[in-house]
Amino acid sequence: MLAAACSNPEIVTPPGEGGGGGGGGGSTSTSTGMFVGTTVGTGGAGGVENACEGAGCRPDQRCELQDGQATCVDNTCDDLSCGPTEECRTTPEGGAICVDIGCRSDLECSIDRYCDGTVCVADACAAGERTCDGNTLLVCVSNGSDSRELFTCGGEAYYESTCTDDGMGNAGCPCEDDWDCPTYASCEVGSCSGTGDAPTCLLDPEPFENVLPQIEIQWGGQNRANSSATGSPFPTSAQNVMTPLVANLDDDNGDGRINELDFPEIIFTTFCGSTYSNSGVLRAIHGGGPNKGRDYFAVLGAQVWNEGEPVDAAYRCSDATLMPTAALAVGDLDDDGVPEIVAITESSGLQIFSNTGETRALANNLWTGYNEPAPSIANVDGKGLPEIVVGANVFTLHVDAETRVLSIVDQFKGKLAQGLQGQATNPENRLGPITCIANLKDDHRLEIVAGSTVYALPRPPAGVTSRAGCAPPYDDAEATAFCNGELLVVWDGQTVNGVDATGATRIPDVHRDGFCAVADVLGADQAAAPGPDNPLDQLPEVVLFNNGRFFVLNGQTGAIARSMAMGTGATLDGGAPNVDDFDGDGFPEVGTAFGLRYTMLDLQAPTAACPAWTNPLNDNGTGVANPPRTPNGRACSTDEECGAPGEATCNQQTGACVCYHNGWQRVTEDNSSRSTGSSVFDFNGDGAAEVIYNDECYFRIYDGVTGGVLFKEHSPSRTRSEYPIVADVDNDGNAEIVFATSNESNNCDEGVDYNNGLEVWGAQNDLWVSARRIWNQHSYHVTNVLESGGIPLREPESWKTYGGRAYNTYRSNPRSYGIAPDLALSGIQVSSPDAACGELTDNVDITVRVDNLGDLRVGPGVVIGFHGEWDSPAVAEPLHDADLDPLQAVLTTSIEPHSSLLLTVSYSAANNAQGRLPARVRAVVDEGGVERECREDNNELTAPLDAGSALPDLQIEIGRVTDAKCQMQEVDVPTTIVNAGSAPASDVRVRYYAGDPGQGGTVLHEEIVPGPIAPGESVDLTANIGEFPWNLSILIYGVVDPDGAIDECNDGNNRDAASDKVVCQRVD
Repeated sequence: MLAAACSNPEIVTPPGEGGGGGGGGGSTSTSTGMFVGTTVGTGGAGGVENACEGAGCRPDQRCELQDGQATCVDNTCDDLSCGPTEECRTTPEGGAICVDIGCRSDLECSIDRYCDGTVCVADACAAGERTCDGNTLLVCVSNGSDSRELFTCGGEAYYESTCTDDGMGNAGCPCEDDWDCPTYASCEVGSCSGTGDAPTCLLDPEPFENVLPQIEIQWGGQNRANSSATGSPFPTSAQNVMTPLVANLDDDNGDGRINELDFPEIIFTTFCGSTYSNSGVLRAIHGGGPNKGRDYFAVLGAQVWNEGEPVDAAYRCSDATLMPTAALAVGDLDDDGVPEIVAITESSGLQIFSNTGETRALANNLWTGYNEPAPSIANVDGKGLPEIVVGANVFTLHVDAETRVLSIVDQFKGKLAQGLQGQATNPENRLGPITCIANLKDDHRLEIVAGSTVYALPRPPAGVTSRAGCAPPYDDAEATAFCNGELLVVWDGQTVNGVDATGATRIPDVHRDGFCAVADVLGADQAAAPGPDNPLDQLPEVVLFNNGRFFVLNGQTGAIARSMAMGTGATLDGGAPNVDDFDGDGFPEVGTAFGLRYTMLDLQAPTAACPAWTNPLNDNGTGVANPPRTPNGRACSTDEECGAPGEATCNQQTGACVCYHNGWQRVTEDNSSRSTGSSVFDFNGDGAAEVIYNDECYFRIYDGVTGGVLFKEHSPSRTRSEYPIVADVDNDGNAEIVFATSNESNNCDEGVDYNNGLEVWGAQNDLWVSARRIWNQHSYHVTNVLESGGIPLREPESWKTYGGRAYNTYRSNPRSYGIAPDLALSGIQVSSPDAACGELTDNVDITVRVDNLGDLRVGPGVVIGFHGEWDSPAVAEPLHDADLDPLQAVLTTSIEPHSSLLLTVSYSAANNAQGRLPARVRAVVDEGGVERECREDNNELTAPLDAGSALPDLQIEIGRVTDAKCQMQEVDVPTTIVNAGSAPASDVRVRYYAGDPGQGGTVLHEEIVPGPIAPGESVDLTANIGEFPWNLSILIYGVVDPDGAIDECNDGNNRDAASDKVVCQRVD
């Protein structure tokens, strides 16, 4: 009873009814698209005419003779004998056919299949889907054929990361920051991302002279005569002499969260005239985004100005209450995902501000004898909320669970060294304190380094959470200290080191205080120089400068490991120390500024080929010369090519030898405070950090190896304890420098009539490597703060290595060797807004898909240019916009690695002289070659500008969203789906996001519209989003056909956002 089959076309008839003799073949196989059918043949010579001829059966049917009558019967797969490269499929009409599924590549298969080398087979998993296998994260490969191991969850720090699977293909390894992730993975918004493989999009280091900085933001006054910050609130308060901070303070992408997906803000204080010790104004400006460089908020005493308000409100400088040249700190103090700002008042107190400038807590008269202190934030006891540390004072915090009122609860004091710098006989320039916080004892709490004394926060009595709950007496010394508000002394350098053979105190009172850093700078043999034969021992040392003396103290005991006077011209004071690999030899060096010198101290021993340089260098190259260091710069691939063992090493980043010892000094001018700091960062990824320093006259960048001046710009300053910082302030994947400027004093001998306020400098063409998007306090050392602004419950030791990443620095950001973006274009669509799909008028929308195939985020600010190519006559030129300027699109957000964005521009044929549409359009991403990419040959794409075929064009409109159902944790989203195309669309997926999906918005909900939605028709629905996040201000976005499953003529108009944010406030 079998009839024609795709691969077996002969006619089978019941006995007695078939044709008589001769071959009854003659059938042929035909196909349309993926469907293959059969034309039934006639009987051969000598046979009876085939009764099925002309029966008109469909390809999915066979002809049977029933009572001598030709009858079309639907095939079933059991009836058919499909070939080895065919597959039986049922049809909508009810029959079945054999379909050719032979293939040689995945491109010949449908989206839900892959090619196994012979035929298309069903995907084993959805491409990109992530699942857990125990603690191993698996990802489905791009063609859906199998899942491969991405990496095993878990870092080497304290956070426990376990593979978490939601059952929806979104498994992941949770994290707080990069140190919680495996090698070759990074933490992005709470989840480890990356390939688990070494990056392949790499660039060689660029000589620094090719990556010189240029100004990106200048906030404040232009010169002495025009020193007001015109257009800003409280404009006459525009002098700035403090260390600025960088952190995300607002939600830029509308997802209700403040994190790395948003554009950071820059936080600083200013003063009027020369009142640098009081009347400070707290400010924050946008570091990036559409409002880059503009004011976000400002606080003058009780007056709070917020973005969007008039800037001409009356004010008096004297009403401001902060100490403007003291440092600030920023971090999430109450664990709600929103950072707070800690400032020092002019009344010896602490004022805690919200992320918008509102006061959350205030306490005055907390200490005496402090001049411009620097607060730090850390979870000192490793539990609950973090603490605030100012000198030898620790302040505990409490937040009311219902009212969210934040309060300062208890104060604990240390009585020995405080962390001050300068001589007691000169109180105006006795600055600080500035302390360091670290786990020196390798226990479950952090210690506080204040000068040469190390303190600890005592544990409370059992069941006690604050001093108010104490009921002394207690037998336990720690409980007693807690109830008395006293810090424990872990060790005191003066006591531990006693006196020398002559009876002189090794750490006398004049050197007992000072500014500190904590890092691993020595080997196990602390008496010997660190080097290949005495490698670093993964244990911390305390680095200290006070009154022109340099100390390295054993972090566990306080014993002196190094002590030296800094010499003529540098005998007074000293700024906060930096620790980093200045010279690219794989070992850390120490740098700081003194009154007349900037000094880089190399702890490795000088040799004949790499001698010590005792003579300070001048900017103009004059002065007493130093002997040459002969190995430096010699080409190499191994250490053996660099001289005697232990003398020099081969820097693999540059392929050049570098001495192990490279100490140097530079003449500077800081006759006022003599306590300014610096920061260091490897801007060009060559393995050697550059030094950024601003004295009374100039902003300079020094070569870390030689001390050579790489860049110098007039930048007068009064100078106190401030220093420039390095961070990615605009979230573009490249580091920037941020520093304060002032012109109100006459401290600089070379003139002061330059701009005042705050400046941001970045590399021309964005050629500097990436940096973290945060710098949160004066004693910044990377692991003290999460990039999101959170404070680690247990801070990882910054001198250790985690996941192959080294963090052994202080007042520096971790380095990034050569990873780069790779911009490409993967698609161009053209449609006319005033015509149906498949038709073009003289007005077109051009949509391009921009991909980042590299290993580093890129943008915003990347330019995509559009060009036309006309035939008859042949013309190629840029397309023009309505103003007859070159037609361009500009990225307003960054694109993360292995992500893409759609951008659309509108064009009219009247904008070019030809007066008609071009035959082809060529798009160029990064037009002008501004971005430095690992590939520059894939930035263009050309496509014919033709009408295409009749396709759907899906669009979405989000109606007004209300909070009417919020107490049920639900939100209704009125939605209209429109098909503006010329073909129907079925099974239309609609996905809703918290925040902009192009900036990492979070998926909230999905709907499927079965359809079909006919051309010109629309469908209304109300999406009910359950489990809506509590207490977040969320802008809901909707995207129709988010996965591109439906072939459309324009994918660039598939999303919309609600008109207003919605907040569901939880009521308990």
